[in-house]
Amino acid sequence: MNYMLSDDRCVHALSADEEPILRVPDGATVSVKTKDCYENTLRAENDPRGPYTGPAGGGNPATGPIFVEGAMPGDTLACEILSIEVGEYASMRISGRGGFLRDRVTAPIVRCIPLRDGFGELAGVRMPLDPMIGVIGVAPETGAIDTETPGAHGGNMDARLIRAGSTLYLPVFHEGALLALGDVHAKMGDGEMCICGLECPAVVTLRVSVIRGRREQWPVLRGPDGSFSVLASGETLEKAARLAADAMLDFLQRRTQIDVNELILLMSLVCHLEVCQVVDPLITARVRLEGGAMPGLAF
Repeated sequence: MNYMLSDDRCVHALSADEEPILRVPDGATVSVKTKDCYENTLRAENDPRGPYTGPAGGGNPATGPIFVEGAMPGDTLACEILSIEVGEYASMRISGRGGFLRDRVTAPIVRCIPLRDGFGELAGVRMPLDPMIGVIGVAPETGAIDTETPGAHGGNMDARLIRAGSTLYLPVFHEGALLALGDVHAKMGDGEMCICGLECPAVVTLRVSVIRGRREQWPVLRGPDGSFSVLASGETLEKAARLAADAMLDFLQRRTQIDVNELILLMSLVCHLEVCQVVDPLITARVRLEGGAMPGLAF
């Protein structure tokens, strides 16, 4: 059975106090309709969609939460991303108030970009789309964390590799996990330097499965090429990078019989330190183990 979830109810914080809007069994497939990070409110001048006339929106709405039966604290929720279907238009904006390059912006800009036949075009540059999920996470261990902030629970990691064909492993802190997602980008470069990608509504179809009795400290992503990435967030890029590197070393130690010093040597050869985003309240980095570098390695 394929469960369907509309975007009628979104959250702006991930929390165990949020009432789930859908309950699904372990192993269920769910198609989730999401709004863009501007809650579908941003309109350019002469936007083909017309002016927005609805209620005021918030930042980074996430559809959910979804209660996954059988998920308990200490487990892992595996989210296998089966497909991402983007809408017909994407929105972008820049200003001098936000983004890595905000001090170089000479005038604020809002753009509406049609998404046609797998391509988008900006400033005469035609680009193939590569849809990914910006916000996906579970209820954090304590309190509420807004959907603009990443952490050990996932959230606004803005990792370009969270795309169709990949599986995201999230640590479970509360019964049911309480999964929510949104902020889909039809395309985004690593770093998200201007503070946005091709922000668009979408329908994300994923399969959710519970791995009982074990979890990692940070989210882990398995790519369709067999690669593994650990995603960690911190106050600075250096902090995020160190957290991701330590977590990858721990991940490999638990799954191999290789001496820790040999593993550290190997990480300099077959692991890549990469930047997910530098524009959120916490910065996210990943350490990616090349696909095929350690055949047979599994979560």
